[in-house]
Amino acid sequence: MMDDVASHLRDEVLAGRMTRRELMVRATAFGLSTSAIAAVLAACAAGGSASPTPTAKPRAGGTLRVGLSGGSSSDTLDPHQGLTYLDTARANSIYQPLLQLNAAAQTEMVLAQEISPHGSTSEWIIRLRPGVTFHDGKDLTADDVIFTFQRILNPKSPLTGATPLGPVDLPNLRKMDKLTVVVPMTIPYGSFIDQLSYWYYLYIVPVGFDAAKPPNGTGPFKYQSFTPGQQSVFVKNPNYWKAGLPYVDTLTITDYADNASLQNALVANQVDAVGALEGAQLKVLATNKNVRTVASQTGSITPFTMRVDQPPFNDVRVRQAFRLMVDRKQLISAALDGYAFAGADVSSPYDPVYDTALHREQDIPQAKRLLQAAGQSNLVVELTTSAVATGTVQMATVLKQQAQQAGVTINLKTVDPSTFFGPSYLNWTFSQDFYNYSPYLAQVAQSLLPTSPFNETHWSDAHYVSLYKDANATLDAAKRRQIEHDMQQIDFTQGGYIIPCFIDSLDAYSTKLTGYGPAKVGQPLSLFDFEHFAFL
Repeated sequence: MMDDVASHLRDEVLAGRMTRRELMVRATAFGLSTSAIAAVLAACAAGGSASPTPTAKPRAGGTLRVGLSGGSSSDTLDPHQGLTYLDTARANSIYQPLLQLNAAAQTEMVLAQEISPHGSTSEWIIRLRPGVTFHDGKDLTADDVIFTFQRILNPKSPLTGATPLGPVDLPNLRKMDKLTVVVPMTIPYGSFIDQLSYWYYLYIVPVGFDAAKPPNGTGPFKYQSFTPGQQSVFVKNPNYWKAGLPYVDTLTITDYADNASLQNALVANQVDAVGALEGAQLKVLATNKNVRTVASQTGSITPFTMRVDQPPFNDVRVRQAFRLMVDRKQLISAALDGYAFAGADVSSPYDPVYDTALHREQDIPQAKRLLQAAGQSNLVVELTTSAVATGTVQMATVLKQQAQQAGVTINLKTVDPSTFFGPSYLNWTFSQDFYNYSPYLAQVAQSLLPTSPFNETHWSDAHYVSLYKDANATLDAAKRRQIEHDMQQIDFTQGGYIIPCFIDSLDAYSTKLTGYGPAKVGQPLSLFDFEHFAFL
């Protein structure tokens, strides 16, 4: 197994998907010896067998066929209501946000040219990019941004994006001119840009948008057809504001039942690109001369979620015991084929404020002592899992095995994605979920506040909420960093997440295709950047 890991790391460096510094970090996480690391570095210096990336000039035209899994009959075209990778893939093709994270996990303006505080963080200015039109030919204006914010923040029925927009003073939101919006806040909101970078629920829609009507966005593709849980078809936007893009004429996104079907479809030339694969699949596909694979080291998490308001996880000693039961290196190896690096139950490793001192190793004796103190020796629990993201079911299976060492019996309840995202979603006592990388406070806003749309753990801690507000109100960078470190300590010692690792995004492409590359955020297929995909 160590030979496979070393070979994989060498190929990642040679393919330009990992720096030598990242190699050192990953090799240590995987438990490679000093001599083994030195051998890998030597092989990198000497060259190797990594497949070259396509260098031929891309050509315009053709139909791009993309395959993903994890969708269901509840899939949607509403850009503010999506849940799955397929929902995001569709939304990203039709609509665009003010800003988003790029492949390097850095903030990048899209429809906005500038977003900056106006005097203080209690008021912000958004300046839009000129010359952008919606698919129906209407110009993008400040009115559309205001309408979008009003739709998301509707007091009678707030949508998922209401959390990052939380303190926007809706009644006083106003336009300064055709392309400029003044955004007052009810409280200081220093993390506004970080929050907007969680763009999946913040796509800009035109005034009068109606989700029951055909989609109308500013994105590279226009809507043609959509069958939930099956297939979506889009056509090139001829008036796209980025000159020369997109390259392809048609984009077809097909929902497959599982990852095995995805792999088979790529090999059979039924699709040109597939995303969110498993590690074992990537290794098999890497041997196919007609396929190129990309493993992106990301900040994505697939946390085990423990409801802190229900037994046995309402006892912090039980939660800490479960975190201590996890052998992270072994889980990465067995469940993810080495395609991850170890975490310590706190999100957002690429955020500059991430506390790199956090570290956790398996400690079975201490886990047993904590369970005994909590009166929970020989504990039996049910873990709900589903194949909704890379490695979820495999990770659950490995945790079940590791927990036995502490005398804990975990019974797995494996459900299909439709059931997982059904009425019981966010209410399972012990389950899993997945998130792409986002800055720390943005992740907190999404899942760790009482008002969060995805608070699977039902975490509600007044001190934690107070720290979150303090971080947003603090302009001093050093003080804000300390506040966020204090929050991360609470995550580490008391929270309801087990985050054993940060998971690679695993994709595969036909050798006929170009325009893709690694991306740290975790969305499959180069962040669904289909406008740059092209045929050779």
